Formats: sequence, structure tokens, C-alpha cells
Amino acid sequence: MILLLSLLACNRGSDVPEGGTTYQVTVTAKTDECHPESTTPYQEEFTYYIFLDASNASVYVGEQLFAIGLASGCTLTYQTPIIGEASDADGDIKWQLFGEAEVDAGDDACVPGENDWEGSEVFEVVVSENDSLEVGCEYITEVKGKLVPNP
Repeated sequence: MILLLSLLACNRGSDVPEGGTTYQVTVTAKTDECHPESTTPYQEEFTYYIFLDASNASVYVGEQLFAIGLASGCTLTYQTPIIGEASDADGDIKWQLFGEAEVDAGDDACVPGENDWEGSEVFEVVVSENDSLEVGCEYITEVKGKLVPNP
């Protein structure tokens, strides 16, 4: 899950436009194909801001654009660009995230139960010079959250 933390660590100031819908989500690790022997649990909370322009969606995490995607009915699909980092110890590592969620925009019509966001995110390693991290391995997370009412 270090990849997730690295992905979200960049902060160059706010890019968040006015308007949109805000969700407080919890991301929980479900599967770690990259390190199957790992027993370290991962769970973290984030604020997702969703901005729609017709069916085009922009997903912000905190203050930064995180992913772009499409909204169709209750379903939101999104993906990040390929993101990477290089270090002297681990070499070049690049990954991409793909997400899909059922999302309520305040009408409780899409997600049964108490949540307003239910989905999953898959981090896929697309380049790796690190012998312990294979290209194609995936981290799979569950994402659940609640709509944050606008003030």
C-alpha cells in the first residue's frame, strides 16, 4: 500500500474547482497480489470531490486532481494517469489505478444501506525495475463512504 501513499503524497496547492459533490470515504485493502505474504492491514480515510460535466467526471482527492472518468446513471468509473517514482534502491516503478463505484448524489436511489459510495479500486503495476514487484500485479481495495452535505 506504499504505492497508494506515494500517489497521494504530492501536494502542489489546490486545483479543486467550485461546486461538485463531496464524499468522505474509507479505503480498505482486500487483496495484495504484489506481496501475497503481507499480513499488514491497510485502511485510510480520504475526502473525494466529484465534479461532473455532462457524463465526464473529475475525481479529486484532497486538493489535487486524482483521476478522470465517466458517470452513467449511478455508476462512476475512473482511472489515474500512469504514475511512477524512481529510487536508487528500488529502481523505476510505475502504476495506474482503476476505480468503479455506485454513487448516491443525495437521493439514496443508488446505494442500498447506509453508504452513499460503494466501490473498488485496483492499483496495477505497469513498470517495475524492482525484482520483488512484478509487472501486472495488483492491489485491490474496497471503497465505502458517505456524502458530505454542502454547507
